[in-house]
Amino acid sequence: MRSQSSSIALRVLEELIKIDTRNPPGRTSEAVDFLENVFSSYETRVYEAEEGKENLVVEISKGKKTLMFNSHLDTVPAKGILLNPVFVDGKVYGRGSCDAKGCVAAIVEAFLNFEPEVGVKLSFTADEEVGGKLGLDYVLEKERADYVIVSEPFGSDSIGVAQAKVYSVDVIVKGSSGHTASADVKRGAIYKASKLIVSAVDFFSSIDRRDLESLQKLLEVPVEIRGRGVAAFNPAIIEGGVKRNVVAEKCVIKADVRMMPWISEEEIFSKLIDKDVELIVQGVLKPYGISFDGVDLNEDLKFFEIIKSSIASFGLKPKATVSLGVGDIRHARKRGIPAFYLGPKGENLHADDEFVYIDEIFRVAKIYRKIAEKLAEIT
Repeated sequence: MRSQSSSIALRVLEELIKIDTRNPPGRTSEAVDFLENVFSSYETRVYEAEEGKENLVVEISKGKKTLMFNSHLDTVPAKGILLNPVFVDGKVYGRGSCDAKGCVAAIVEAFLNFEPEVGVKLSFTADEEVGGKLGLDYVLEKERADYVIVSEPFGSDSIGVAQAKVYSVDVIVKGSSGHTASADVKRGAIYKASKLIVSAVDFFSSIDRRDLESLQKLLEVPVEIRGRGVAAFNPAIIEGGVKRNVVAEKCVIKADVRMMPWISEEEIFSKLIDKDVELIVQGVLKPYGISFDGVDLNEDLKFFEIIKSSIASFGLKPKATVSLGVGDIRHARKRGIPAFYLGPKGENLHADDEFVYIDEIFRVAKIYRKIAEKLAEIT
C-alpha cells in the first residue's frame, strides 16, 4: 500500500479523491483551484453557472481544428472514509477513482507539457452525475470545439459510440377494490401490478441483440454492450393502496425505461398495456450516438477512424461499445459535434469499492496524445 507517487497523474488523482465533490451538493471550486494550479503555465478559463459549480477550461494549443478532452469532477455520494485514496496491487481505490477522477488524471498525464500541432482544449466540469446542464453543456455554450472526447471508464480499447433513449414512465394499473376478508386479492391493482412487473422485467431482459450487426458493419470493429442488455425496465417507485384491510383499486409504477437507439419504443410499450393498464410518459431523453442523431456521419466516421487507429497503434484491438447509461456526449452531439467516450478502465463505479487500474491511466494518456497527433496530420 502507498499514499504517494512520483507520477504527476497519480499525484493529481490522489489529491482529487481527497477533495470532496460528492453530488449533492457537487461543489467543484476546490478541485478547479487545484487543477488551475497544475496548469498554471497555461491559459485557463473558469465558467460558473451556479455558485460553487465551477468548470475549468485549459487552452493547451491552438489550430484550425479544436479537439476537446473532457471529464467531470463531481462524484456520487459516499461515506467520508472513501475520500481517503488507497493504492494497492496496481489499482487506486476511493470515491471517484473510477468515475471519473482517474479519467481526469489521464487527461493531465497526456497534455501537461505536451502541445500538439492542433487545437486542444481540456475541460473539467461539474454536475455530470445529475445531468451536466451546469457542466459540459454550459461550457459548450462558451467554448468552441470541433471534436470531443469524453473520458469515462470504458477501457483503453473501447470507444463508447452510442447511448440509450430513456423514458420516465408512469404505469397505472387498475383493479377491483374490497375488504381483505371478502374480496379477491388477485383482482386488486397491487397483485396485478406485481405480475406486470415480473413480466416486464423478464421481457425487457430477453430482447434480442442481433441489431448490433448493422453497427458492426458500419464501424468495422466488434460492438459490445456495456451493461446488462439492450433494454431495461426498472420499477423504481410503487404507490398504491389506502388502508391495510382494503384491496387497492389503483397502483402506480414509476419506472425508468431504457432501450438502445434502434429499438422501437412503440413495440415495447405495447407489451405493457392491456385493458387495466394505462401508460403515461412523463419525460424522454433522446438517444445519442453515431448514426442515431443529427451529427454528420462522414465527420463522425472520420473521427472514429482516428480514435480506432490510435488505439490500434499500441497493439490493442479496438472495439465499439453501446450503453444503457447516459452521459455527457449528448451535450456535444446535440450541437452537431462528433463526440465519443474513451477513458481508463475501472471497476465497481458508484460502489464503495470502486477503483481504477493504474496502467490504464498511462495507456489512455498515450492514446489521447496519439489522437491529437493524428488529427493534426489531416487538418
